[in-house]
Amino acid sequence: MEFLAAPKPIALSPEEEVLERRIDGDSSGQAAADLARSLLGRDAVPGMRIRYFIDPELNVGGRSWSREQVFRRAGLDLEGILRHAHFRPILRYFINGPVLPAATIDQFAQVVIDDAGTNGEVLDQLRRFARAEARRLSDGRRTKLHEEFFKLALESS
Repeated sequence: MEFLAAPKPIALSPEEEVLERRIDGDSSGQAAADLARSLLGRDAVPGMRIRYFIDPELNVGGRSWSREQVFRRAGLDLEGILRHAHFRPILRYFINGPVLPAATIDQFAQVVIDDAGTNGEVLDQLRRFARAEARRLSDGRRTKLHEEFFKLALESS
């Protein structure tokens, strides 16, 4: 496993920044849909983030469907998906990448770099690090940190 670069947020145009600020207050979902169409239209979303949404093999929720297929099975077309409230966290991931502190991402990268592919223990080391860091970050609350570490691992491979 080679760590290429820490995941970074994508740069938004001024118009996209306005749409992003409107997302939470827009019950119709139009701002989210417009922002998603803009980002996808200019190929701004990194490929792995798109794959996270469309590839059934990357849905660790136990289903054999992609996240997109879950929406489609509910009868939604693309416009319906982009406007749906449950698409908003995916859109935020498209924009910002994994929601983890920069120090956590840096430490994750350091585990990979220190191993430098010399032995097969890197996955065990990453697993131990992720578990310990998730316990530290969660402060005893139920969180979705496992999903954020999954996203980080995807973007780091």
